[in-house]
Amino acid sequence: MAKIFRAFRNKMVKESRFRKYLIYAMGEIILVVIGILIALSINKLNNSYQNSKKEIIILSEIRENLVADTIQINRIAKFHKTKKKEIYSILHLISQNKPSEENRNTLLKYFTTGTIFEIKEFHSKSVGYANLINSGNIELIKERKLRNLITQYYLSTSKNIGAMEVAKNNTRQFKEYIIPKTISNWSLKKLTGLDFELENQEYVVGLNNDKKAISSLMQMSMQIDFSGSVLSEFQKNIKDLINRIDLKIKTTDK
Repeated sequence: MAKIFRAFRNKMVKESRFRKYLIYAMGEIILVVIGILIALSINKLNNSYQNSKKEIIILSEIRENLVADTIQINRIAKFHKTKKKEIYSILHLISQNKPSEENRNTLLKYFTTGTIFEIKEFHSKSVGYANLINSGNIELIKERKLRNLITQYYLSTSKNIGAMEVAKNNTRQFKEYIIPKTISNWSLKKLTGLDFELENQEYVVGLNNDKKAISSLMQMSMQIDFSGSVLSEFQKNIKDLINRIDLKIKTTDK
C-alpha cells in the first residue's frame, strides 16, 4: 500500500501537478492522524477495560474481607455477652459475702474455666485493601466516595488496637491480683487432686470490700460496653460498604 502511495506521489511531482500533490499530501497526513487517533482511542478503551476488571477484582476481595469481619464481630459480640454475664455473677457472689462450698465452687469455676480472663480481639481482615495500597494506584476505585469510605473504615479499625491493648492489660492485672487470693489447699485439691500444706483461706469472704477486685470487674464490664459500641459502628460501616460495592459491581458488569 505504501509503495502505491509513493509511486502515485512521485508521478504527480514529475508531472508538476503541485496543487493536486499538495491536496493529496494533506489527505495523506489527515489519514495518518486519523489512524493514530483511532489507535490511541482503542488503546485508551483497552486500558479502561483492564482497569475496570482490576477494580472489580479488588472490590470483590475487599467485599470478601468485610464479610469475614462481620462474622468475626458477631462471634466477639456473643463472647462479650457471655463474659459480661459471668462478671455480674461474680459480683453477685461477692456481694453476698457468704462462705459456702457452693459459692466457693462457683467462683473457682469462673476463675479457672470461665471467660473472665479471656480477651477476644478484633483484627480486621484487610488483604484486599492492602493489595489496593500496594498496587500504588488507589484510584483504581473510580468512585471517590466509595474509595474514601473504604480508607476511613480500615483507618478506624487500626485505631482500635490501642483500646484492645488497654483491655488486655486490665484483664492481665486483675488475673495477677485475684489468682493468689484463690490459692488454698482446698482449691488446689479441687483442681489437681493433690494435697498441699497451705492455709484454707476463705476467699469468698472479704472480696465484698475489696475495692481493687470490684473496680477491676466493673472496669472490664465497661470496656465490654465500649468495645461493643465500637464494633457496632464497624458493623454499620461494613453493611454500607458492602451495599455500595455490590451496586458498583452490578453496574460495571452491565
